[in-house]
Amino acid sequence: MAEQQSRRVIPFPGLKDRLVERGLDMLQNQENVEAISLLEQALEIDEQDAAAGTSLAVAYYENNQWADSAALCEKMLRNGSGEYEEMVELYVMNLIQLRRFDEIASFIQPLLEENELNPEKAARLQNLINLGQEQKDVREAEDESFQTFQLQKDLEQQMIQAAALAKQNIRPMKNDIISEIEKDDTHPFIKTLLINILREQGVPDETVICKWGKEISVSPADLLEPFDQELYQKAAAILSNDSDQPQLTEIASELLQKHAFLLYPFTWRVDSPAVISAAYQRLAREYMGEENPFEDFDHTEFLAEIRRLEKVEMV
Repeated sequence: MAEQQSRRVIPFPGLKDRLVERGLDMLQNQENVEAISLLEQALEIDEQDAAAGTSLAVAYYENNQWADSAALCEKMLRNGSGEYEEMVELYVMNLIQLRRFDEIASFIQPLLEENELNPEKAARLQNLINLGQEQKDVREAEDESFQTFQLQKDLEQQMIQAAALAKQNIRPMKNDIISEIEKDDTHPFIKTLLINILREQGVPDETVICKWGKEISVSPADLLEPFDQELYQKAAAILSNDSDQPQLTEIASELLQKHAFLLYPFTWRVDSPAVISAAYQRLAREYMGEENPFEDFDHTEFLAEIRRLEKVEMV
Protein backbone atom coordinates (compact mmCIF):
# COMPACT_ATOMS: atom_id res chain seq x y z
CA MET A 1 0.00 0.00 0.00
CA ALA A 2 2.80 2.39 0.95
CA GLU A 3 4.57 1.53 -2.29
CA GLN A 4 1.42 2.32 -4.28
CA GLN A 5 1.04 5.71 -2.55
CA SER A 6 4.67 6.60 -3.28
CA ARG A 7 4.10 5.92 -6.96
CA ARG A 8 1.19 8.33 -7.06
CA VAL A 9 3.34 11.36 -6.18
CA ILE A 10 5.92 10.71 -8.92
CA PRO A 11 5.30 13.48 -11.49
CA PHE A 12 5.09 12.90 -15.22
CA PRO A 13 8.39 13.54 -17.00
CA GLY A 14 8.80 17.24 -17.73
CA LEU A 15 5.73 18.22 -15.69
CA LYS A 16 7.64 20.63 -13.47
CA ASP A 17 9.13 22.48 -16.45
CA ARG A 18 5.72 22.72 -18.11
CA LEU A 19 4.20 24.10 -14.91
CA VAL A 20 6.94 26.73 -14.66
CA GLU A 21 6.60 27.66 -18.33
CA ARG A 22 2.81 27.94 -18.08
CA GLY A 23 3.11 29.85 -14.81
CA LEU A 24 5.44 32.39 -16.41
CA ASP A 25 2.98 32.85 -19.28
CA MET A 26 0.21 33.54 -16.77
CA LEU A 27 2.45 35.95 -14.88
CA GLN A 28 3.27 37.90 -18.04
CA ASN A 29 -0.48 38.17 -18.73
CA GLN A 30 -1.01 39.46 -15.17
CA GLU A 31 -3.08 36.41 -14.30
CA ASN A 32 -1.34 36.26 -10.95
CA VAL A 33 -3.64 33.88 -9.08
CA GLU A 34 -3.40 31.27 -11.83
CA ALA A 35 0.37 31.76 -12.04
CA ILE A 36 0.72 31.23 -8.29
CA SER A 37 -1.25 27.98 -8.41
CA LEU A 38 0.92 26.56 -11.20
CA LEU A 39 4.23 27.69 -9.70
CA GLU A 40 3.33 26.35 -6.26
CA GLN A 41 2.70 22.96 -7.87
CA ALA A 42 6.08 23.15 -9.59
CA LEU A 43 7.84 23.99 -6.32
CA GLU A 44 6.10 21.08 -4.59
CA ILE A 45 7.67 18.76 -7.16
CA ASP A 46 11.14 20.25 -6.62
CA GLU A 47 11.54 22.76 -3.78
CA GLN A 48 15.12 23.43 -4.88
CA ASP A 49 14.14 24.60 -8.36
CA ALA A 50 15.44 28.17 -8.61
CA ALA A 51 13.30 29.14 -11.61
CA ALA A 52 10.08 27.99 -9.92
CA GLY A 53 11.01 29.67 -6.63
CA THR A 54 12.01 32.97 -8.17
CA SER A 55 8.95 33.08 -10.40
CA LEU A 56 6.66 32.25 -7.49
CA ALA A 57 8.22 34.98 -5.34
CA VAL A 58 7.60 37.47 -8.15
CA ALA A 59 4.01 36.24 -8.58
CA TYR A 60 3.38 36.63 -4.85
CA TYR A 61 4.74 40.18 -5.03
CA GLU A 62 2.59 41.09 -8.04
CA ASN A 63 -0.47 39.70 -6.24
CA ASN A 64 0.25 41.87 -3.17
CA GLN A 65 1.14 38.79 -1.11
CA TRP A 66 4.25 40.53 0.18
CA ALA A 67 4.64 38.47 3.35
CA ASP A 68 4.59 35.24 1.31
CA SER A 69 7.04 36.67 -1.20
CA ALA A 70 9.40 37.94 1.51
CA ALA A 71 9.36 34.57 3.30
CA LEU A 72 10.18 32.74 0.07
CA CYS A 73 12.96 35.21 -0.82
CA GLU A 74 14.45 34.81 2.65
CA LYS A 75 14.37 31.02 2.34
CA MET A 76 16.00 31.08 -1.08
CA LEU A 77 18.71 33.49 0.06
CA ARG A 78 19.42 31.27 3.05
CA ASN A 79 19.69 28.20 0.79
CA GLY A 80 21.72 29.99 -1.86
CA SER A 81 19.03 29.36 -4.46
CA GLY A 82 18.28 31.68 -7.35
CA GLU A 83 20.08 34.74 -8.68
CA TYR A 84 21.49 36.37 -5.54
CA GLU A 85 21.18 40.05 -6.47
CA GLU A 86 17.69 39.56 -7.92
CA MET A 87 16.51 37.86 -4.73
CA VAL A 88 18.04 40.58 -2.52
CA GLU A 89 16.30 43.32 -4.48
CA LEU A 90 12.94 41.52 -4.47
CA TYR A 91 13.28 40.83 -0.74
CA VAL A 92 13.90 44.52 -0.05
CA MET A 93 10.94 45.57 -2.21
CA ASN A 94 8.74 43.27 -0.14
CA LEU A 95 10.06 44.77 3.10
CA ILE A 96 9.17 48.23 1.77
CA GLN A 97 5.61 47.15 0.99
CA LEU A 98 5.33 45.55 4.43
CA ARG A 99 6.64 48.79 6.00
CA ARG A 100 9.45 46.85 7.68
CA PHE A 101 11.89 49.64 6.89
CA ASP A 102 14.27 49.10 9.80
CA GLU A 103 14.95 45.54 8.62
CA ILE A 104 16.29 46.75 5.28
CA ALA A 105 19.44 48.38 6.64
CA SER A 106 20.01 45.60 9.17
CA PHE A 107 19.76 43.04 6.37
CA ILE A 108 22.01 44.82 3.85
CA GLN A 109 24.59 46.50 6.11
CA PRO A 110 26.43 43.26 6.93
CA LEU A 111 26.68 42.55 3.22
CA LEU A 112 28.26 45.95 2.65
CA GLU A 113 30.78 45.30 5.36
CA GLU A 114 32.06 42.30 3.42
CA ASN A 115 35.13 43.60 1.61
CA GLU A 116 34.67 40.99 -1.12
CA LEU A 117 31.86 42.93 -2.82
CA ASN A 118 32.78 44.67 -6.04
CA PRO A 119 32.08 48.45 -6.15
CA GLU A 120 29.10 48.08 -8.50
CA LYS A 121 27.33 45.55 -6.28
CA ALA A 122 28.12 47.59 -3.14
CA ALA A 123 26.64 50.72 -4.74
CA ARG A 124 23.54 48.76 -5.72
CA LEU A 125 23.02 47.56 -2.15
CA GLN A 126 23.55 51.06 -0.76
CA ASN A 127 20.91 52.35 -3.18
CA LEU A 128 18.47 49.81 -1.77
CA ILE A 129 19.14 51.10 1.75
CA ASN A 130 18.57 54.65 0.54
CA LEU A 131 15.35 53.62 -1.22
CA GLY A 132 14.08 52.02 1.97
CA GLN A 133 14.86 55.14 3.98
CA GLU A 134 13.18 57.37 1.41
CA GLN A 135 10.03 55.24 1.51
CA LYS A 136 10.09 55.27 5.31
CA ASP A 137 10.27 59.07 5.32
CA VAL A 138 7.43 59.31 2.79
CA ARG A 139 5.17 56.93 4.72
CA GLU A 140 5.86 58.67 8.02
CA ALA A 141 5.08 62.04 6.44
CA GLU A 142 1.84 60.67 5.00
CA ASP A 143 0.81 59.23 8.35
CA GLU A 144 1.56 62.51 10.07
CA SER A 145 -0.39 64.49 7.47
CA PHE A 146 -3.45 62.29 7.80
CA GLN A 147 -3.85 61.97 11.53
CA THR A 148 -7.35 63.47 11.51
CA PHE A 149 -10.32 63.44 9.16
CA GLN A 150 -13.43 65.55 8.90
CA LEU A 151 -15.88 65.76 6.03
CA GLN A 152 -16.32 69.10 4.32
CA LYS A 153 -19.81 70.49 3.84
CA ASP A 154 -19.96 70.29 0.05
CA LEU A 155 -20.96 66.83 -1.24
CA GLU A 156 -18.67 67.01 -4.25
CA GLN A 157 -15.72 67.82 -1.99
CA GLN A 158 -16.69 64.91 0.25
CA MET A 159 -16.48 62.57 -2.73
CA ILE A 160 -13.00 63.91 -3.50
CA GLN A 161 -12.01 63.41 0.14
CA ALA A 162 -13.24 59.82 0.09
CA ALA A 163 -11.38 59.10 -3.17
CA ALA A 164 -8.17 60.43 -1.61
CA LEU A 165 -8.63 58.19 1.43
CA ALA A 166 -8.62 55.11 -0.76
CA LYS A 167 -4.95 55.78 -1.55
CA GLN A 168 -3.85 56.40 2.06
CA ASN A 169 -3.17 54.39 5.16
CA ILE A 170 -6.33 55.31 7.07
CA ARG A 171 -5.38 53.61 10.36
CA PRO A 172 -4.28 56.85 12.11
CA MET A 173 -7.69 58.43 11.43
CA LYS A 174 -9.99 55.42 11.44
CA ASN A 175 -11.85 56.67 14.53
CA ASP A 176 -12.64 59.97 12.78
CA ILE A 177 -13.89 58.09 9.71
CA ILE A 178 -16.10 55.86 11.84
CA SER A 179 -17.44 58.96 13.58
CA GLU A 180 -18.43 60.47 10.21
CA ILE A 181 -20.13 57.22 9.19
CA GLU A 182 -22.13 57.15 12.42
CA LYS A 183 -23.44 60.71 12.02
CA ASP A 184 -27.11 60.86 11.02
CA ASP A 185 -26.60 63.67 8.52
CA THR A 186 -23.77 62.07 6.51
CA HIS A 187 -24.94 61.44 2.94
CA PRO A 188 -25.77 57.73 2.35
CA PHE A 189 -23.50 57.59 -0.69
CA ILE A 190 -20.58 59.00 1.33
CA LYS A 191 -21.32 56.49 4.09
CA THR A 192 -21.00 53.70 1.54
CA LEU A 193 -17.69 55.07 0.25
CA LEU A 194 -16.26 55.36 3.76
CA ILE A 195 -17.51 51.95 4.88
CA ASN A 196 -16.01 50.38 1.77
CA ILE A 197 -12.63 52.00 2.45
CA LEU A 198 -12.65 50.58 5.98
CA ARG A 199 -13.52 47.18 4.51
CA GLU A 200 -10.76 47.33 1.90
CA GLN A 201 -8.15 48.19 4.52
CA GLY A 202 -9.36 45.48 6.88
CA VAL A 203 -10.45 47.71 9.76
CA PRO A 204 -12.12 45.43 12.34
CA ASP A 205 -13.50 48.13 14.68
CA GLU A 206 -17.23 47.88 15.38
CA THR A 207 -19.08 50.58 13.43
CA VAL A 208 -22.73 51.56 13.87
CA ILE A 209 -24.34 52.22 10.49
CA CYS A 210 -27.70 53.99 10.25
CA LYS A 211 -29.31 54.18 6.83
CA TRP A 212 -32.83 54.24 5.47
CA GLY A 213 -34.42 53.68 8.85
CA LYS A 214 -32.19 50.68 9.59
CA GLU A 215 -29.31 50.31 12.02
CA ILE A 216 -26.60 47.69 12.31
CA SER A 217 -23.32 47.32 14.18
CA VAL A 218 -20.68 45.64 12.02
CA SER A 219 -16.97 45.03 11.67
CA PRO A 220 -16.15 46.51 8.23
CA ALA A 221 -13.42 43.91 7.70
CA ASP A 222 -16.10 41.20 7.75
CA LEU A 223 -18.35 42.80 5.12
CA LEU A 224 -18.72 41.58 1.56
CA GLU A 225 -17.95 43.92 -1.32
CA PRO A 226 -21.01 46.03 -2.27
CA PHE A 227 -21.74 44.05 -5.43
CA ASP A 228 -20.87 40.65 -4.00
CA GLN A 229 -24.05 40.52 -1.93
CA GLU A 230 -26.18 37.56 -2.97
CA LEU A 231 -29.48 39.40 -3.42
CA TYR A 232 -27.90 41.97 -5.76
CA GLN A 233 -26.08 39.33 -7.78
CA LYS A 234 -29.21 37.23 -8.31
CA ALA A 235 -31.31 40.23 -9.35
CA ALA A 236 -28.53 41.47 -11.67
CA ALA A 237 -28.27 37.99 -13.24
CA ILE A 238 -31.99 37.97 -14.02
CA LEU A 239 -31.72 41.37 -15.70
CA SER A 240 -28.65 40.37 -17.71
CA ASN A 241 -30.48 37.35 -19.11
CA ASP A 242 -33.12 39.60 -20.68
CA SER A 243 -31.56 40.14 -24.10
CA ASP A 244 -34.74 41.16 -25.97
CA GLN A 245 -34.37 44.86 -25.12
CA PRO A 246 -30.66 45.62 -24.51
CA GLN A 247 -31.18 49.35 -23.93
CA LEU A 248 -33.88 48.69 -21.35
CA THR A 249 -31.70 46.07 -19.67
CA GLU A 250 -28.74 48.44 -19.52
CA ILE A 251 -30.76 51.20 -17.86
CA ALA A 252 -32.35 48.76 -15.39
CA SER A 253 -28.94 47.27 -14.49
CA GLU A 254 -27.40 50.72 -13.91
CA LEU A 255 -30.29 51.74 -11.64
CA LEU A 256 -30.05 48.47 -9.73
CA GLN A 257 -26.32 48.98 -9.20
CA LYS A 258 -26.75 52.60 -8.12
CA HIS A 259 -29.39 51.72 -5.55
CA ALA A 260 -27.44 48.72 -4.25
CA PHE A 261 -24.50 51.03 -3.58
CA LEU A 262 -26.70 53.58 -1.82
CA LEU A 263 -28.21 50.86 0.38
CA TYR A 264 -24.91 49.15 1.30
CA PRO A 265 -24.30 47.37 3.62
CA PHE A 266 -28.08 46.87 3.72
CA THR A 267 -30.16 45.52 0.85
CA TRP A 268 -33.75 46.02 -0.28
CA ARG A 269 -36.67 45.38 2.05
CA VAL A 270 -37.86 42.55 -0.18
CA ASP A 271 -35.76 39.43 -0.50
CA SER A 272 -37.01 38.19 -3.87
CA PRO A 273 -34.56 38.67 -6.77
CA ALA A 274 -37.45 38.20 -9.20
CA VAL A 275 -39.49 41.01 -7.64
CA ILE A 276 -36.46 43.29 -7.49
CA SER A 277 -35.46 42.71 -11.12
CA ALA A 278 -39.09 43.19 -12.27
CA ALA A 279 -39.27 46.49 -10.40
CA TYR A 280 -36.12 47.82 -12.04
CA GLN A 281 -37.32 46.72 -15.45
CA ARG A 282 -40.45 48.77 -14.86
CA LEU A 283 -38.38 51.70 -13.59
CA ALA A 284 -36.27 51.55 -16.75
CA ARG A 285 -39.44 51.56 -18.87
CA GLU A 286 -40.54 54.65 -16.98
CA TYR A 287 -37.20 56.30 -17.77
CA MET A 288 -37.78 55.50 -21.42
CA GLY A 289 -41.11 57.38 -21.39
CA GLU A 290 -43.67 54.64 -20.77
CA GLU A 291 -46.70 55.83 -18.80
CA ASN A 292 -47.73 54.00 -15.62
CA PRO A 293 -45.37 50.98 -15.83
CA PHE A 294 -46.06 50.32 -12.12
CA GLU A 295 -49.85 50.34 -12.54
CA ASP A 296 -50.29 46.65 -11.69
CA PHE A 297 -47.25 46.39 -9.38
CA ASP A 298 -48.46 44.98 -6.05
CA HIS A 299 -45.36 45.65 -3.90
CA THR A 300 -46.23 49.20 -2.87
CA GLU A 301 -43.78 49.46 0.05
CA PHE A 302 -40.95 48.27 -2.14
CA LEU A 303 -41.93 50.78 -4.82
CA ALA A 304 -41.87 53.53 -2.18
CA GLU A 305 -38.34 52.43 -1.24
CA ILE A 306 -37.20 52.66 -4.86
CA ARG A 307 -38.78 56.10 -5.24
CA ARG A 308 -36.97 57.27 -2.13
CA LEU A 309 -33.63 56.02 -3.47
CA GLU A 310 -34.28 57.76 -6.79
CA LYS A 311 -34.74 61.12 -5.05
CA VAL A 312 -31.24 61.02 -3.55
CA GLU A 313 -29.14 63.81 -5.03
CA MET A 314 -25.69 62.64 -6.07
CA VAL A 315 -24.04 66.11 -6.35
